[in-house]
Amino acid sequence: MQDQPHHGDAPSPGRSRRDAALFLWKWVQAPTRIGSVWPSGRSLGRAMAAQLDLSVPGAIVELGAGTGPITATLLQSGVPPERFLALERDPAMAAVLRQRFPAIRVIEGDAGELPALMQAEGVETLSAIVSCLPLVSLPRSLVRRVVEGGFEILHPDGRFIQFTYGVVSPIPLRHFAVQGRRVCRVWRNVPPAAVWRYTRVPGVAVARDRG
Repeated sequence: MQDQPHHGDAPSPGRSRRDAALFLWKWVQAPTRIGSVWPSGRSLGRAMAAQLDLSVPGAIVELGAGTGPITATLLQSGVPPERFLALERDPAMAAVLRQRFPAIRVIEGDAGELPALMQAEGVETLSAIVSCLPLVSLPRSLVRRVVEGGFEILHPDGRFIQFTYGVVSPIPLRHFAVQGRRVCRVWRNVPPAAVWRYTRVPGVAVARDRG
């Protein structure tokens, strides 16, 4: 994807400090729900944006958008605002997103309820899911709801894009009939992160077992 006119400029030093303070406070309140004490960086956003295929029909949704660092980079990379939705369960962060990105739809809700949330927005098909959720620290039941619900409305050629700070797949492949591979590691992010891309196994239901 080529760079397009900015829909969100690089954050000012003051904004970066405010975002970091908000992330730190939210992490102290619920460390398993916030994946890092620092917002993700531009390099990671570009790496995730590079995995999108805008020729696949449908909307693009970002899960766990936070204060919008990945959101801004996705828009700068050419994602059309009219196709883009940002999902954030924390009210304070959702309010920041609405202020910073008035051209996109910001949804305050739980990623485990993705099909119902998309139906309420009139979205029938997703071209891609860009997930910033800390899947490795979430309850297994919630991870299952996120993955199964996401693939339920993901286009057959759509992609589920996830980053992680760990070394193994953040989606446990033994529990789901999806194909996944690590496409890159972003050393410039703080902390360094890996980007994984997942697609469905043709002709096989995503739910493999309940173990």
